[in-house]
Amino acid sequence: MDAELVSIASNIAVGVSALIVAGVAFFGVRRWRKELTGKAKFDAARNVMLLGFRLNAGFESARNPFTFSTEHTGRSRQENEPANISQVLDEWYARGSRLKPLHEDLVKIQEASWEADILLDEDSSKRVSEAVAVYRDSYAELSSAIYSYFETRRKEVVSSGPYKDQDWLKELHKIIVEKLKC
Repeated sequence: MDAELVSIASNIAVGVSALIVAGVAFFGVRRWRKELTGKAKFDAARNVMLLGFRLNAGFESARNPFTFSTEHTGRSRQENEPANISQVLDEWYARGSRLKPLHEDLVKIQEASWEADILLDEDSSKRVSEAVAVYRDSYAELSSAIYSYFETRRKEVVSSGPYKDQDWLKELHKIIVEKLKC
């Protein structure tokens, strides 16, 4: 009978130990999951912020009023291209090249905003979406202004006469070189 009591007590001890280990594991897994969720939220927020800073720097660079000679070295030129047309096309090429990294970062922040929608709270997610919309609108406005401005300037040079709406050209130039409003 003593062996039977020892066996029962042993089984009870093993059962109680299994319950304690299961409870500790359950709470440990829950804590670990919360920690991973918190880290994922932090990483998503950090990624959005870094991309926002990169976009701001990219807009600042794209709107830099100075064009450097190295920025248009990749542009193919027409044979016997007049110097005045070259000057306009060189600057147009440089401005267009500055938009490429902006576009890439815009795609990245859009993807990061989808992750933020999933991981962050509703208010934070909404703010990220609003910021992405501002960046998209600013990019569209800037790229459209660059195209319209330099296409019109090219036509001016080809026709050897000023464009009829110089105020519009000044407004386009202002859009190209003004600071981002966000």
